[in-house]
Amino acid sequence: MYKFVECIDAGSEYCPCHLAEKGQCIICSQLQNKVFCDCLYWKGTCIYHELLNNGNKAKKPRQYRKFDITKIDKIRDDLYLYEIKVTNYLLRELDNYGAYVFLKKPNAPDYFSTPLSIMDVDYDKLTIKLLIKVHGVKTKDIIECNDKIMVKGPYWNGIQGQRFLRNLINKDVLIIGRGVAAAPGVLASRKLNINNNNVYVMLDPGKSIQNACTEYYLKYKAEVENLSIIDYKSKKITEAFKLRINELLATKDIPVILVAGDDEFNRKIINYIYRIKKDMYFASVNNSIMCCGEGICGSCQIELSGKYIRSCKQQYNPLEYYLVEDDFE
Repeated sequence: MYKFVECIDAGSEYCPCHLAEKGQCIICSQLQNKVFCDCLYWKGTCIYHELLNNGNKAKKPRQYRKFDITKIDKIRDDLYLYEIKVTNYLLRELDNYGAYVFLKKPNAPDYFSTPLSIMDVDYDKLTIKLLIKVHGVKTKDIIECNDKIMVKGPYWNGIQGQRFLRNLINKDVLIIGRGVAAAPGVLASRKLNINNNNVYVMLDPGKSIQNACTEYYLKYKAEVENLSIIDYKSKKITEAFKLRINELLATKDIPVILVAGDDEFNRKIINYIYRIKKDMYFASVNNSIMCCGEGICGSCQIELSGKYIRSCKQQYNPLEYYLVEDDFE
């Protein structure tokens, strides 16, 4: 099993963070209250030195800013596409794998903030697009915003296993998605397209005729198929998907698959494909509960290899998290 420990914020303007200040840095051994220097995955800056230079205090955290909503498309009663105009700087920072922001209504308390992945960016209009599924009180509050909205970001840990995607050039890449969780894959397909990768996309349409992200994948020259991947009644992988994925893996040299669904979907798909091709690398959307996005509150903690990690900041190999010993089907 390929294991790694990587903090998505390490080396950024938000590092060192409050974890380093409290002796719980993900990367720096000395800021884990150890006596030796043994950085994990060096990113070009010494976190310990940066903390000392900053007076043993964390760097200034991300702040909410008010932005204009330029367009709202109602796709279904429970599904909306928001377009928000932001600054050029924020737009560039959000044009990255796994980028997301926290949204809330102006004047709403912070406990109404909701993390939402960036689906697409537009440099000409300086806008970001987010697909919003209405689940509960927080998302219902957000869709009451018609002209102004509060945005906090950038955050980047919306996709796990990013190291398997970042350096791909002139490769075949497969994205398998279902529901609103397929949205982060659109931005990933944009980045993959820039590096001349051939992107193949298989989308479960869910409740609709086709997945709401389909046209945005096509925008970035991806080959898109809408087909039933998981049967809604039996909760099992469909024979149609099994036939298609076996055909695709036999005819294309695909080193990495991005799985973009809920945890049950990701687990089923990764386990099925891993048993066909054990040298496959996987990336996956991050479905962890997130409240602060800074690794402080603990809501995002998951157990991995007998340890609890903060999945809002820490990168991990999706195989470590999703692989099960016995056959899933």
